[in-house]
Amino acid sequence: MEVWGISGTVNDDDDMLLGDSDSRTTPSKGFWFRYSKLLAKYPLPVFIVLIAVTGACGATAFFAYDRPAFDDPTRGFEARGVEIINRMITGRHLPTDYRLSFNPSFPSFLGDIKDLLPHVPSDYEQSESSVSGYDSYPQGTQDTDTGVTLGRSEPLRTTRQPDIMPYRKFCLFDETYVNINRMVFIPVKGNTLFTVQGMQSMCTLQKKMLRTFATSEDRWYLNTTYNEDYNCENTWSILNAVTLINNKTSCDEITEDDILNFAHLLQDCVSFYEQGLLTCDKTKSDCSQDEVPDKCLSNDLVGNVFHYLTPKSFVNEVKDNTFKLKSTMLFLYVHWSQKWDFYMDVFEKNTVTDGVTEVAAMQFFVKFDLFSVYLESDALFVGLGTALAILIIIWYTGSLFVTVMTILNMGMSLIVSYFVYKVIFQLPFFPFVNILAIILLIGIGADDTFVFMDIWKKAKAELPGKDRTVVLQETIRHAAVTMFVTSFTTGAALYANMISSIIAIKCFAVFAGTAIMANFAFTITWLPVVVVMDDWCNEHWFGWWKMCLKQIKSSWRPLSKVSDKFATKYVPLFVFKLRYLWIVLFALLGAGGAYLIFVSPGLELPTQTDFPVFNSDHPMEQYDQVYKKEYDFEQDKVDMLPYIVAFGAIPVDDRGTWDPNQKSTKNVTLDKTFDISDPKSQQWLLDFCSEVRKQPFVNKNHDVFCFIEVVKYHMERPCSENLYSIVPDMCCNQSAFPYPKSQFKICAPIVCAEFMGCAGTSGDPFNIPYGPLYSGENNTIAAFSILATSTYKDGPDYNDMHEFWTTADTWTSSQVQKAPPGMKSGWFITFGWYQVQFYALQSGLATGAAESMGISLAIAAVVLFLTTRNFLISLYAIISVSGTVFVTIGSLVLLGWQLNITECVILSIAVGLSVDFTIHYGVAYRIAPVTDRKGRSEFALKTLGSAIMVAALSTFSAGAMMMPAQVLSYSQLGIFMMLVMSTSWVYANLFFLPLCRTMGPSRNIAQIPMPKCNSCTRGTDTVVASIDNDYVHGNNCPGDAIYTPDSENLLENVEMDTPGTLQFNSLVVAF
Repeated sequence: MEVWGISGTVNDDDDMLLGDSDSRTTPSKGFWFRYSKLLAKYPLPVFIVLIAVTGACGATAFFAYDRPAFDDPTRGFEARGVEIINRMITGRHLPTDYRLSFNPSFPSFLGDIKDLLPHVPSDYEQSESSVSGYDSYPQGTQDTDTGVTLGRSEPLRTTRQPDIMPYRKFCLFDETYVNINRMVFIPVKGNTLFTVQGMQSMCTLQKKMLRTFATSEDRWYLNTTYNEDYNCENTWSILNAVTLINNKTSCDEITEDDILNFAHLLQDCVSFYEQGLLTCDKTKSDCSQDEVPDKCLSNDLVGNVFHYLTPKSFVNEVKDNTFKLKSTMLFLYVHWSQKWDFYMDVFEKNTVTDGVTEVAAMQFFVKFDLFSVYLESDALFVGLGTALAILIIIWYTGSLFVTVMTILNMGMSLIVSYFVYKVIFQLPFFPFVNILAIILLIGIGADDTFVFMDIWKKAKAELPGKDRTVVLQETIRHAAVTMFVTSFTTGAALYANMISSIIAIKCFAVFAGTAIMANFAFTITWLPVVVVMDDWCNEHWFGWWKMCLKQIKSSWRPLSKVSDKFATKYVPLFVFKLRYLWIVLFALLGAGGAYLIFVSPGLELPTQTDFPVFNSDHPMEQYDQVYKKEYDFEQDKVDMLPYIVAFGAIPVDDRGTWDPNQKSTKNVTLDKTFDISDPKSQQWLLDFCSEVRKQPFVNKNHDVFCFIEVVKYHMERPCSENLYSIVPDMCCNQSAFPYPKSQFKICAPIVCAEFMGCAGTSGDPFNIPYGPLYSGENNTIAAFSILATSTYKDGPDYNDMHEFWTTADTWTSSQVQKAPPGMKSGWFITFGWYQVQFYALQSGLATGAAESMGISLAIAAVVLFLTTRNFLISLYAIISVSGTVFVTIGSLVLLGWQLNITECVILSIAVGLSVDFTIHYGVAYRIAPVTDRKGRSEFALKTLGSAIMVAALSTFSAGAMMMPAQVLSYSQLGIFMMLVMSTSWVYANLFFLPLCRTMGPSRNIAQIPMPKCNSCTRGTDTVVASIDNDYVHGNNCPGDAIYTPDSENLLENVEMDTPGTLQFNSLVVAF
């Protein structure tokens, strides 16, 4: 009798089957037999041990370490360990390092400089005078040598208009006191809100919202103190402006004439708003409002309407007399303690609309609080997907016990992965994106269960009445190979993402990759034990369950026959008869997907610093992603980016690359070779500052602050002008430049302290340092920076920021390379409201996604080659997998996906999920018991077609169940799972197999022979042959396809049994 691909006779004597004292190496003496014997004879102890070990791991990880918290789902969405972030952290810490000071400590023989200079504040480096000292030159003074204007007529960075300012009636307070909630109204009918009907509709809805929430006096709590002090309304919108202009008491009284009167006022004042005269800072000299009519300035009403209440496009509509007001803002003053209740009562289960207008977007500052709620409620959809997968597994395996244990297997895999993550790897941060591994395990776990159960059933059928040890041995020996290949490929693809600079992606790579490998470990330990226990229970206790299930299946027999006939006759006909069409069609589709990804339109990077956590149609996401950029007041923070070059400090970020909560020591790493006092360094720095002014990225309307120019200017001044000069002969009236090192070390600190013009910070939230910083140890200049203003605006646009960064950094680096030894530590950095972190994040996403995808494909290619040992099969398979990935991601590009954190994590598993079906077919083609490409292709399809279809269906269905979720990660993962499963199935069946059928290797073409390894023999003394047709005596290694010499005609005797396997007269080939 031929057993499971081993050509030879199996003795019916169980003693001989289980092993005999034979000198030859037999299956009974191999590793798989000993392992199978342990599981088969002691299933319950192994079962208990696995549960105990998993429970211990879970208890250790959950109780001895902090449990995950998802209060901020965007935590970890930042880059670490990259040069940009290293520079940013070092630049921020320069003015805060306790070892450094803007104020030098003078030698004792010079006396106390603070006593001599009473106008210098004691806390000099933190005072406002450190900023005002920037303009210490007489305005318009020019350096006699360079001709550079040293005095500045305006600050380096413009003073920003605050977001929140008190006005009569229209009050915008500091949000630390009151959360100024915002809502956006849009028209439902018609194309404008600027009508009586639109105004009255908004008025009705506004009052309805207040009444809905204010059901009891104790719940309606506004900050009445501020409202009374400033005579403010609880709400403010364009309705308030119309009523105030027309001296009405309620928005219910608005008429057509009132709107017309308001329109005329806007038209009379719109030109002044465009000039910036209605919203400018009246304390500044450039804000001249003499020519502005009083009606345009009254209560700042018109300026506020344009700036806060209407979108930017409304200005042109007023000028064109079209008044197509597509949206308008409403501000609602709700105390911070009531904002959650207000949102839940008014908006959570209601759509605020009356059929004329509606609230389309809002900002209530409860986005992350709401996310925590949705995260729990949307778990229902994850549960539904899991339940559907369970039903499919029950139908396929015919065992409720195995199905439940399979789900438990997935849970145990997650627990062990969490244990390894927290205890072994000691990773303290657990990002929200890690929970996406749950869905990944559902698909892979179900697939492994299908493979294992297929092989188990066929082994039992071919070994009737034999000991479970032998059956289990054959099952594990064959199933372990294919499950390891798919698990290793997916796990390796996930681990490849550890190269990312983004914390959340690195953490997901470790957790998800470990979960996949843990699932494989449980599949070859837990699942065999479960199957053995299930088999024993069915024999002794639950035979009735099998009988019932058999009766149910018998009722489906006609349908099953039709399905089998369709799968075995019509599907191969469909796949192979049209193979040339499929090859050309899907090759073009793959090329088109690559074009969409890499050429046009490309996978866009995020353009908003507010990361989306809900679906795009959610009102809070509508505000952040759509309407926020349409209103001027949300853009008030936009400013020109600074150009900063720092010297003397080595850019280092000591916070680590795995924990966003890890704080920095705020100690700057100083460059011990830095020496600005050297004459060569002085001359080079003066020339460098002169070259900075000539660069196209430097704003010519703002001066460049260069420390050496300040020192040179004051050193050249007559001694009579130095009112507090300490060493007049040495530090004034000096025309020779550069200065000797000893003279520079003494005079540079003195002239800077005397005239307060050498160092300080910008005073804005970024605290940008400029000028020298002195070391408290030896009173020398330890570091300094040059500060200028660039021609680039601050903002989230990646292309603009990338152009500025690459241009400025490339030029700065080229100049620093030419510097003398003491000045070679210079580097460029910039700051902004959107800050460098967002650009670093965008760069990490742009490069990390492509790199991890490339590494994943390379790993898949290696695994395929090692599995099949055939160059052509590996080449065709990797082309098919690449086409799957390109079409999948290209489709997501067409769906408007941006390469954000969640999207990057989802795409990171694209290769791992795309490769499974192709690997199955590739190995089946390789081990086919025939040598011609036609027979091999048909064998692969008929053997695995049904099983692969069910595996794809289970994962596809799980993804479909997640589509209604509000949490963006859930719904996006659902879309991705459906897309990647369908695309992977189509490419494996309609591209890879037709490619093998047309150009696949026959016989031993492109085959790499496996060296013989006596240590892994598993045969008997019967002659067996490998697929290379080399006849040996028991020298085939695990994983080789072994068949009898007459197996060329086996396909003629095929009988379909269960999906995914073919039963032969004396041979079972299963995968």
